[in-house]
Amino acid sequence: MKTEVRKDLKKHVDFAIKFKKDFKVRRSPNFSEMIMTNGKQRLLFNENSTFTSGLFLFRMVQRDIKEYIESNGAVTPIDEAPVNCINKDYNKKNKTIGVDLNHAYWRVAYLKDYIREETYLKGLESDKYKPIRLSALSNLGRSKVYDVYENGEYSHKEKTEYNQEYLDLYNDIRYTTFNIMKELSEQLGKDFHSWRTDCIYFKDTKKNMKYVTETLDSYDLLWKVEKV
Repeated sequence: MKTEVRKDLKKHVDFAIKFKKDFKVRRSPNFSEMIMTNGKQRLLFNENSTFTSGLFLFRMVQRDIKEYIESNGAVTPIDEAPVNCINKDYNKKNKTIGVDLNHAYWRVAYLKDYIREETYLKGLESDKYKPIRLSALSNLGRSKVYDVYENGEYSHKEKTEYNQEYLDLYNDIRYTTFNIMKELSEQLGKDFHSWRTDCIYFKDTKKNMKYVTETLDSYDLLWKVEKV
């Protein structure tokens, strides 16, 4: 199916309705999609030119994930861990500092060979690609809901099947990130304040900073210090 990037979804939908076309459309926070059923044409819409310029990453990620699973088989996700965690007993009088992982999910996907080096580097060519990187991974395997039009009139909703293998791979990326946060928190003990997805906060001491950063370095993860 041929895919093209366009602007002005409403204009295209109104045109298809006027000329009694068969099509289906779905809207999402990042982009909208319109599929011309008979013409086998897929149109993507996003009024943000920055986002549109990075849509190629979706194709690259899909290609890489497909090839990985075909070559290595389905991925069994690592044990689930929470996305956020707070130490309720933390001494609030402590001076607190944070360490934040740089493009955590993207980096983990690369280190696990889920995406090629070419894809990884392309995604880092510009800061404007950050939301596209996240979307390209978070959309893996998800079911989609379309509004279906027949002869230019709304007919029904259509829900596509989810892809469990893709969902498992994406969850493995997420849970790997969270489990690294969990490992750090357990070693920090009472000096651990909280973690939020890919950023951990703790009592600011040279010993704690050395432990956290050396552990992240050992996993070949990239990080930056977050002042609180």
